[in-house]
Amino acid sequence: MSLIKVAAVYRQGRARTGVSSYAERLKKAVAGEVNIQFFSKPPETGFDLIHLIDVKSARIKDVMNKPVPVIADLHDYYWAEYRFFWSIDAPLRWLFQKSRKSRYQKILNSASAVIVHSRAVSRYVLNPKVFLVPIAIEYEKLYADPAQPREPVILLVGRDDWRKGLGTLISALRLVRKDFPGYEFRAEIIGDEYVHGKIMGKILSRGLNVKFISGMDFEQLIPRYQGSMIIYLGSWQEGFGLSLAEGMAGGCIGVGSNVGGIPEVIEDGRTGILFTPGEKLELAAKIQAVLENDEMRIEIARRGQRFVKENLSLEKMREALLKAYEEVLKRG
Repeated sequence: MSLIKVAAVYRQGRARTGVSSYAERLKKAVAGEVNIQFFSKPPETGFDLIHLIDVKSARIKDVMNKPVPVIADLHDYYWAEYRFFWSIDAPLRWLFQKSRKSRYQKILNSASAVIVHSRAVSRYVLNPKVFLVPIAIEYEKLYADPAQPREPVILLVGRDDWRKGLGTLISALRLVRKDFPGYEFRAEIIGDEYVHGKIMGKILSRGLNVKFISGMDFEQLIPRYQGSMIIYLGSWQEGFGLSLAEGMAGGCIGVGSNVGGIPEVIEDGRTGILFTPGEKLELAAKIQAVLENDEMRIEIARRGQRFVKENLSLEKMREALLKAYEEVLKRG
């Protein structure tokens, strides 16, 4: 039996977050099961299926009048609704959301099917053919015992830090410092943040032990995940939360906001800790609880680690992808 031939399409130059990483996971997940090749635009012939692996970089013409089925891969829902949070570029975010919504909806509605990576994102898809595909985490590479010696470090990893709750974290850390005046803890903000966002972050975090670190690749991130106490993702909107799951695999306790796909990874008090987005007092209290109680931190971190291992494996991703490809081809 010949392998399904899939043309995976994305435009790396236009990608803002994570699509190259997702392409690598996709390649590993279907290796030996699917003949997958990557393109910057859909080929006209030679394939059974076209997979647009990130709607952000897709164009309407990528789905129109194609000789084979087209699957659109949707990673977030920020385009679907505007939610205000303080950031220096808030007016631009409002404008971009309006322009993106029309284009994304046309692509999603015209596709043969849509792949999402959380139930939260699926709620914004009108196309009736939706497949939930978990994103695989490299658990074995990331694993470290939560009980091993760890630095009192809070990690925020990725780009678009203000959407991910940097402002709330800075405000909460000022409150924590008042209650723990002699306790040495710090936050590390890791990622290639937009210049204006980083400058504002440095200004507002003056007097706190907050480091902004750029240029780290995945291999360099691994020891940070394995050696820190907390992985933080206090987003105002979040499709899934890849860095949160990676940090939990590395033995960090996950602290995240109760929005979007984050509660699909964190069950409050069991696999991690949730708080209301923007609530600095609540966040400060929960950070303090983690810093004060090693036994609680380790127990919750271990349950979170187990959740990642059991639910975000390469095997789970492979099964879901193959099911999506096969069902779309059956429908034609």
